[in-house]
Amino acid sequence: MSSFDQFAVSSFPSEAARTAVAKLGAGDFHDRWEQSRQVADLGDAALDDLLAMLQNSECDWEARWFAARALGEFDRPEVIAALVNTFATTTDEDLRQAMAAALTQIGPAAIAALGEQLAQPAAVQALARIHHPATIPWLKLAMADGRSPVRATALDALSAFADPTLLPLVQQSLADPAVAVRTAAVRGLLGLRFCLSAQQLIDALTPLLRDADERVAQQAAYALGRLSSAAATTPLLQLLQTPDIPEARQIFIVQALSWQNTATALEGLIQSWDRLKEPARLALVQGMAAVAPDHRSQATSALANWLQLLPPTAENGTLRRHLVLALGQMGDPKLEAVLRSLLHDPDPGVQLHAEAALRQLQPQSA
Repeated sequence: MSSFDQFAVSSFPSEAARTAVAKLGAGDFHDRWEQSRQVADLGDAALDDLLAMLQNSECDWEARWFAARALGEFDRPEVIAALVNTFATTTDEDLRQAMAAALTQIGPAAIAALGEQLAQPAAVQALARIHHPATIPWLKLAMADGRSPVRATALDALSAFADPTLLPLVQQSLADPAVAVRTAAVRGLLGLRFCLSAQQLIDALTPLLRDADERVAQQAAYALGRLSSAAATTPLLQLLQTPDIPEARQIFIVQALSWQNTATALEGLIQSWDRLKEPARLALVQGMAAVAPDHRSQATSALANWLQLLPPTAENGTLRRHLVLALGQMGDPKLEAVLRSLLHDPDPGVQLHAEAALRQLQPQSA
């Protein structure tokens, strides 16, 4: 903004500013949105009228919503006080969210004021969005809230600080009765993994693989999948070998083991083929595409063997097509004869996938 423009804004007549702010209460949403951008350019000239509009419970709801948004531009004690007081007294959740967003925009100066409103979930959400160490004591207090969404929001925000002193709180939350909090605790544990040995991390995650809720078990499996040690592979394989585990759990355990991309994980997956349901088998075949070069020969042999053992029936069609595609991705010229034999397969889909796989081999076999 030029010096002339700055002068023009600072000397804007109060009556004109009042008129501009008043227009937030008229017109459709688009008109008010455009007007709010003009009001923001008025700076201090519009402040008093914006505060009055916000605090006037008789005023149009949408106008107060826009006033709250505009006040987020002012890092002033009187603005913070007005936003917090109105936040505490309004019963409209949408308006409360707008004021929480404004306080978030103001940032560190609003932290203590928001902390005094922890009974309101929107206040905790606002604190969670202000990534500042001063929020930590308030977010810790929010962890005692009886509402699980509040605890989960607070825990996710706390975990972002990677503060070692938060580790006991995260570990305690692994046993929280609420699913959302337990999943947040798994994420928090990963964020604090530098505070733990690899074995401590594995020991903390392993019991959650058998959590009653699939989402918690999935988070734990994916966390273990990010570790490449044999100690992290063992509990995943043990669960995969458990009879009658749910189909969804089979799938994400297979995915986690595939991500580890180690010889131990690959061998365990290959040995588990016979007990896997078809969706988990598909996940395994798809995961083979990213196998490490050192393990590609073993993966190729397994894929070819599985394809040979599967009868060319309609119910095996999808899996057989994925197996053919995976063989092409292995890039082994020795597979050319096998793939050419599939050009006459009873399944037209397998024929098409064989053609595609042969095209993938051409650069290697040329």
